[in-house]
Amino acid sequence: MIEILARSRGPFSITDLATAAELPASTVHRLVQSLMSLGYVTQHQTSKRYGVGRGIADLNRAMLLKHEFSQHAQPYLERLVDETKESASLAALYGTSIIYLNHVESPLIMRVSTPVGTLAPLHCTASGKVFLADFGPELFEEVVSFSGLESYTRSTIGVRAALVRHLEEVNRQGYALDDEEYEEGARCIAVGLRGSSGAVSAAISISGPSVRMTDERIRELARLVRVIADEFAYKMREP
Repeated sequence: MIEILARSRGPFSITDLATAAELPASTVHRLVQSLMSLGYVTQHQTSKRYGVGRGIADLNRAMLLKHEFSQHAQPYLERLVDETKESASLAALYGTSIIYLNHVESPLIMRVSTPVGTLAPLHCTASGKVFLADFGPELFEEVVSFSGLESYTRSTIGVRAALVRHLEEVNRQGYALDDEEYEEGARCIAVGLRGSSGAVSAAISISGPSVRMTDERIRELARLVRVIADEFAYKMREP
């Protein structure tokens, strides 16, 4: 049951869990209640769906950070930093958040730092938007209903319809932009890494101070991030 919860891509119902675990719904309900008391599961008050709690998050985070996938990303992140002089990161979906699996800092004094293991929301980070843009309509609605659209800065997109339009643009242009939406004074570009299934399995990003990440430079950097992300994704799909 804990393994199913840890692998969950979004909020789930008792029926979802019962189907995945091949157990009666009544049994699953009792198990979920026990896991909630231990902090492994949390329930959204409005939708009544369940999500990964702090307990599983702490256990799963340690496993993710040791995953070889993050180690294989190191040379690609270093190349991004060498060519852009901005910080580069690798992030993965983590329940209804993202988790940063690897991070290489810019050599410049004024830079954006994201410690490995940091959790961040989907709707206002570039890497998070890459995943949201890849979700189908049903999963998108479930995730947004569960996690909400909290405002972190004056630029955070807090209206669902506006976010949907924004994500359509993400899919059209092939990259996502965090335009000071999560942190004032910082901009970030992210590109998704697609696995053999065709779904986005991770995201590579570069972040920097807004004074350096001008609109013109964003377009140039996006092309570079796409190239390196595609190279890394191709490498990871090799047998």
